[in-house]
Amino acid sequence: MSEPLFSKHGGYRRLDSFMLATIIYYSTVGFCRRFGITGRQQEQMVQAARSGRQNIAEGSKRSATSAATEINLTDVAQASLAELMLDYEDYINLSGQLPWSDDDPNSEALRTIRLKRLESDRSQAHEFAKVVAENRALFARWLESDDAIVRANALVRLCDRADWVIRRQLAALGERFIEEGGFKEKMTRARLETRDTETPKCPDCGKPLRKRAAKKGSHAGSEFWGCTGYPDCTFTRNLDDTRPTPTQGDSNRNHPDPSRKIST
Repeated sequence: MSEPLFSKHGGYRRLDSFMLATIIYYSTVGFCRRFGITGRQQEQMVQAARSGRQNIAEGSKRSATSAATEINLTDVAQASLAELMLDYEDYINLSGQLPWSDDDPNSEALRTIRLKRLESDRSQAHEFAKVVAENRALFARWLESDDAIVRANALVRLCDRADWVIRRQLAALGERFIEEGGFKEKMTRARLETRDTETPKCPDCGKPLRKRAAKKGSHAGSEFWGCTGYPDCTFTRNLDDTRPTPTQGDSNRNHPDPSRKIST
């Protein structure tokens, strides 16, 4: 088979989107604990942050059998982080302050920090936790501030950065789906490819022969080999004929009763 049935999948720990979502999730839990966010608001913020992270992971794992599911779950992750970003914006606004602008020095600094990535394929849970800790240290100036407004602003900017990364990720997933199709399309191609190599070829036109069933005549219901090029090519052969497929122009070709209509 020329094309692998299962695409590479499950590499979410190497995605910048998953790294940012992880930092946002951990920082949101810390924010709520540090500044006394409790009850329904805490549940909603933590759940939105967790949804952003977990849906990226689940989509990546599901990509082996459903490209559409990966796209849908990644889209859910983006929406969850957008919901969380609004919670932080509301916290800032209700405190009587304004969120940082795009050209604020803090916004620019948070946008340009280069994320460290997982390099090892071994002990991924362990190694990933180390890389997360290293990346959180890069943002510690803001995410560990004693000023709640500074932390909230930093998380607004990180949510915005994650949104930009996920938008690019979704665009790439869409392009790959258009070019390669999904799992169902791969299964169809694989089956057709295998079937074409297992069945004899038509000596007249070279196309694969298929098992057909006669619809009428004395042989109605019986199966035979028929050319997939029908009706342009009408070559047929008895199913129980074990002789080599005749070559073009061979006068010994075995044609079933021509009154049998080919079922497609």
